[in-house]
Amino acid sequence: MLTYSTRPRGGVVHALKLAERLHALGLDVTLYSLARKDDPSSSAGYFRSVSVPFEIFSYEWHADLITRLGRMIEAYSASLPKDMDIYHAQDCIGGTALARMKSKGEIAAPIFRTIHHVDDFAEPRLFEFEKRAVAQADHRFVVSRYWQKALKDDYGYDSIISYNGIDVSDFSGLPDRKSMAPSILFVGGLEPRKGLEYLVHALEYVVEKFPDAHLIAIAKTGFRGTDEVGWFKALANRLGLTDNIEFHESVTQEKLREHYSECDLLVLPSKTEGWGLALMEAMACGKPVVASRVGGVPELVRDGVDGLLVDAGDVRALSSAIVRLLEDDGLRAKMGKAGALRVQDFSWDSTAKVVLQAYESALTQSSRIRS
Repeated sequence: MLTYSTRPRGGVVHALKLAERLHALGLDVTLYSLARKDDPSSSAGYFRSVSVPFEIFSYEWHADLITRLGRMIEAYSASLPKDMDIYHAQDCIGGTALARMKSKGEIAAPIFRTIHHVDDFAEPRLFEFEKRAVAQADHRFVVSRYWQKALKDDYGYDSIISYNGIDVSDFSGLPDRKSMAPSILFVGGLEPRKGLEYLVHALEYVVEKFPDAHLIAIAKTGFRGTDEVGWFKALANRLGLTDNIEFHESVTQEKLREHYSECDLLVLPSKTEGWGLALMEAMACGKPVVASRVGGVPELVRDGVDGLLVDAGDVRALSSAIVRLLEDDGLRAKMGKAGALRVQDFSWDSTAKVVLQAYESALTQSSRIRS
């Protein structure tokens, strides 16, 4: 199982949980990841302990995106074992490395790829790189019906839905340590697709109604390494919101749980989204959510039941949804309770069984071809 990082990104969380559940089903699973040589903490292990074997390969970071991608791919190509029965990449970097190894005859096993989303990246070269990686996989998983349809309609590829799951026990049972001021939480990356700038602009209208409203943004630098928190801080300063926003590049899992416990609601204003693990985590904590009506989000969040959905980029609708929830304690409680029940429909055990069945089918097919 391959993923490009050891930090708590969506694909990494998916990889770790899936690997552990597959191991529980009897598979011999090893995780492989990448880390920058100048980041000792990432090279030492994942953001949390894992119950399966893992190995982390280091690479030299480079400011140029394509050069950096090449180095990451080479780190995998030079180090991955060549005798596995199944290879499963969670991103375009691992998928490309595996495809190149297979084209050279270094590996022969089926290559699976989980496609969390296919975006029109701001960097055109990265978009083309992603499209090639999708094409090179032997078998494809997606995390929602939306992306299954998009993959078929836009690229002609069939895929199997393997939803993101959640272990409710990781987030349930937390004390509700309500903050004194209205509290809004954002958990995601700083990359453009997450739309954090929309939330910052929306907060300008929220504070007209709630002057002491506070946004905590757990906002990690994107893969490109060019998405800097300074830009968002400058925006907040220009809008007069410096005292209303608190930025964190990363926090421990325990601290993240505390933030979920203390917030009034979570907001995910994405321009595009594969699924939204942060939504599931907040819902598991009994918190209502406000999110963009994009990607797989409407398959998880029932508008008006678990939270409120708005069109991506509609700042006034976003601010109105936030204000509506902050004004109504009963509505927040009702939606939070509904969301906590909703996420129980999605388990990593179910996802692992879907993946295992696909593995077994591919191995049977491969055996028939060889014979």
